[in-house]
Formats: sequence, structure tokens, C-alpha cells
Amino acid sequence: MEFIKETDDAIAIWSDGDLEGAVFDSPEEYVSEFAEVMALISKHHFHSNDLPNENFSFVANSSLSGGTHPCSAPECRKQRLDQLASFAALYADEVYIQNPFEKILLGGNGPIREFERQEVLSGIQNYFYLRPLIEKGIIKYATINVNFCEQHSDKIAKPLAESISKKQEKLIESLDTYLKQRCTVTFDYTAGNKLKPFFEITGPEDVIEHGSVYLHAYEPISDIFSPFMKKDGPYILSPEEVESSCVLHQIIGPIVNDLSTQEWHSALNGTSYLCDNKTHIKVASQINSTAYAANSDVFEKSLKHYLPAIYSKDPSTILDLRTKEEEAFAVYRDNLNKFMQDSASWSQDEVSKVFRDQLLPEINLIDKKVKDWKSNAREGIAQKLLFGTATASFGLYEGLLPSNIGEIVTAIGGASAVAGTLMEYNKTLKEKQEARKNDFYFLWQASQ
Repeated sequence: MEFIKETDDAIAIWSDGDLEGAVFDSPEEYVSEFAEVMALISKHHFHSNDLPNENFSFVANSSLSGGTHPCSAPECRKQRLDQLASFAALYADEVYIQNPFEKILLGGNGPIREFERQEVLSGIQNYFYLRPLIEKGIIKYATINVNFCEQHSDKIAKPLAESISKKQEKLIESLDTYLKQRCTVTFDYTAGNKLKPFFEITGPEDVIEHGSVYLHAYEPISDIFSPFMKKDGPYILSPEEVESSCVLHQIIGPIVNDLSTQEWHSALNGTSYLCDNKTHIKVASQINSTAYAANSDVFEKSLKHYLPAIYSKDPSTILDLRTKEEEAFAVYRDNLNKFMQDSASWSQDEVSKVFRDQLLPEINLIDKKVKDWKSNAREGIAQKLLFGTATASFGLYEGLLPSNIGEIVTAIGGASAVAGTLMEYNKTLKEKQEARKNDFYFLWQASQ
């Protein structure tokens, strides 16, 4: 795959064997140039299909793309990537993830702070982690920086941008009101030799991951912290200070940008939304009621609970099985999608019911049939071998068979006995093929 080769070469040439050194010690312009190269490589190689199947072609939100929102902790980011990989391997034709290098490129002449450098490093690490799925063409990088001629700019780009902008304004207003009523903002300093300011925002988990989020200051320290630098921490901001500081926009901004990015990509490429929490899906359905949205979080939880053997499999193993059992995968996935479409939404209850009441019984049914077939086959083989052995033993005892019976059996009877046994074994193989007639054969095979 040309994208893999070009990306690997770009990383190797730029880092020269010292990735962290290149990220954190290079001049700002070098980091900017590298981000631009990475973004342009993605833009060149990843284009949407002419007629994508909206049921199976998705654009992921920033969380599932390995981004910092809503939690930048490495373990949370890896967990979301695992969730993305699991969903992509078992459900999607393709999932476009947001490109961290393009975000830096679109930042223009903005400063390359410690934060941007961290994101460059994370972007490279995420690429290597998702490389097997990228190589298979399942994971792709979304491109938001799209060029239009004057005609298509007037007919497509400008009307879409205006529509999204209006929705952004309403969404910002409603989220701002919602969070102000439910969140507490505390200013404090990190412990250690060099104190660094940060904000802690606590509130409802449906919007704020883990119930609290920390906004740390990176060099150069943003003006948002300036009004509180002379305060003794911890200091709880008043409602007026929360309003004037616009600190809640640090949470609102990523949510709005997420949905705007997804809507833009969906409108231009025919992709559906892939989210990882019910609030995101709820908001998405309100601003774009026609868009199809899937929830990877409830998919993963249902898979982990009802089909743990599949959940524990490496995505690469699932992808290899997809290639080997392409037709079986298509049949399973179409049936699963039908169940999902028939449900009210991708809620935890609805998806759990699909796994519990539709998928799991089918897997158990195939298990039972295969077990019965194996048991019947063993009995048939055992009877033939037992009959042949008993006949030979009785004949030798009575003197009815010559002492060189072994040679005779090998020359004549043995061939017949072996042929009979092979016929029984072949029968078990043929019977086992009956399992393929089940619509969920692929899922059963994945659990073996």
C-alpha cells in the first residue's frame, strides 16, 4: 500500500531514528513542515468511494480518532482506539478518523506549543497502532481541507458552511447554558518544583468524561489563566468569572468542532457518524436528523458481555477471517445491520437486546449442531474400527484366519476399513459445512 510506504518513509526520514527528539527538539518550522507532509500524504491517498454504503461507512469523532477530548490520559486514548478497531473489524467497511496533522496544518501560522508537539507524537504512535487496519483499507484519514472551484464553492461549499455555522451557534448557546448550570470550575496549581496553573471542571458524566476534566497550561501559558494567577489555589470560580473567562468553551469547542467535522465529511462523502457516547449521538441527531449514527461504546460493551471470546481476539485476526470468509462476513453483517436498523436507536438496551436475543442464540445453535455432528461421527468411526478388530481377533482365536492376517488386511481388507473410516470422517466435514448455512457463521467462526 503506497500510503503506508510513503508515511513510513516520511516518519523515518524526519525522525532519523529519534522520534521523541525530532518532535520535542526540532524548530517550530520543522514540526509544521512535517505535519504538512503527513496531512498531504493522507489527502492524496484517501478518497471516499463513489457510492459508499452509509450503513457501513463512517467518520469517527475525535475521541475515537485518538484525540485529547474528552480525556487526554494515554490509557483512555488507547481504550478508545481499541474500541474503534473492534467496531471497524466487526462492522464497518471503512472508518475515517480525524487527522491530527491536518489540524496543525489548518492552524496556519499559529505557535507550535508543547501541546501541538504532544499531538504530533500521539498522531505518529496512533498511526503505528492502527497500521494493520489502515493497511487493510478499513481505517482511513478524513480530509476536511477540501478545495473547490468557484462554481462548486457557490453551489456546495458556501451553503453547507453557512448551514453548519448556524447550527454551531445554536449548539454553543445550548451547551453553554447546560454546562453553566451543572458544572463547577476550580483554579489550582500542579505540585512540584515548577508550579503550573490548571482548571478542574466537574460536572455530569454524560458530557464530562469521568465527571471531571483538567485543563493544564502549556508554554506559552494562555491568557485564559491570567486573571487567576495571583489567586491561592484551590480557588472556585464564581458564575460571573466562569462567564467572563469562557473556560467552559474549552469543553464546548471540541464537541462543536467534532460534530461540525463529522457533518462536513458526511455531507461531502456520504459517511455516517461514529460516536462513543449517547450524548454525542443525541446532539448529532438534533443538528442533523437525517444522518445515521452508530455508537461504538455500546457495541463494544455488548460484544464484551455476550461474546467475550470474540472481544478478546486481536483485530488483525478478525480482518484475516474477513478476507478468508468474505461472503460469510457480508451475510452476517447485513443481518446484524437489519437488527440495528429495526431498533429504536443505538442505545445500550437496544444493542444489548440484539446481541442477547438475536446473535447469541444463533452462535449457541451452531455450537450444538457441530458438537452433535462430531459426536455422531466419532461413534460411526468407533463402530467400524471395533467391528473390524473384533472380527480379526475372533478369527485368529478359532484358527480361521492365517497368521499373516496383517499383511492380508493391509493388502485387501485394510484398504476397505480405512476407506470406510475416511468416508465417515468426510461425512463429518460435509456436515460441518452445514454450519455455513447459518447467517451468523462468520461470528461463530470468529469465536473459535
